[in-house]
Amino acid sequence: MNEIGIKGDYESDDNLKIAVRCLPALAMVPSSDVVDAFLVLADNMPNNDQMPELLSYFEHTYVRGRRRPGLAENYASVIFPTDTWNHFETADQGIARTTNAVEGWHYGLQALFQRHHPTLWAFMKGIEKGVQMQHAAFHQCIAGSQIAISKR
Repeated sequence: MNEIGIKGDYESDDNLKIAVRCLPALAMVPSSDVVDAFLVLADNMPNNDQMPELLSYFEHTYVRGRRRPGLAENYASVIFPTDTWNHFETADQGIARTTNAVEGWHYGLQALFQRHHPTLWAFMKGIEKGVQMQHAAFHQCIAGSQIAISKR
């Protein structure tokens, strides 16, 4: 936003802010409908001098690549394919809420410690508990017994 000079308008114009925030929401649209949804959003964007540049960037990076020369509707591949960032199917299955590995690790750590900001002692107890669980799983594997998976 800052690079193309739209930051000031974005901060002051609520309609522009809402319209721009609709672009990342394409991650919750079925993969087969992303292009059509993007075209509808692009047609309904508020008038701004830098809006075509923002839409062009988003289209070429995420929705469909640059148009190849010729008469046919032929586009190059995008930088980030739809299946890497679209969460329509995974949201329904409850798989992952984020593609950020660090954020996913942080959620796992919170689940291990059963709190958001553990104290040093709670952190050490959680680490000890995790190590004990790993040792138990290792010894069960060596003994040939089935490992019971807890369902949450």
